[in-house]
Amino acid sequence: MAALVALCFAMALPACYNNVRGPGPTNGFTTFQLDSDDYQILGTVEAEGTIYSILGLFNYGGQGFSALREKALEKGGDDVINVQTDLEVFGLLFFVYNEFRWKATGTVIRYRSGVRAAE
Repeated sequence: MAALVALCFAMALPACYNNVRGPGPTNGFTTFQLDSDDYQILGTVEAEGTIYSILGLFNYGGQGFSALREKALEKGGDDVINVQTDLEVFGLLFFVYNEFRWKATGTVIRYRSGVRAAE
C-alpha cells in the first residue's frame, strides 16, 4: 500500500511545478497586402510584462500588444508590424498559481496618405 501511495505521489509531483520558456503564439493572418510605398518605418519598439493567475479565477498584470501599440503611438506611428513574442511560464499545482512573463518587439510604421490601418 505504501508503494502505491509513493508511486501516485511520484507521478503527481511533475504536475505541481512547471517552468517553460518558448516563443509566444503568433497570428499569421494578414488583412491586406502592403507595399513598401504604403508606409514609412519609424523604428522598433519593445515591451515586456508579467501576467499572474491565481486559481484560474483571478488574472492581472500585463498588457500584451496594447503596450507595443502605445509605444508606437508615442513615436508618432500608426501601427506595429512584424511582432515577435517570447513567453516564459512558471506555475505551481496546475492552476493554483501561474506567471506568464512575456517580451514583445515590433516595427513601428506610419501609413502614407491613402492607406489606413485595419481597426
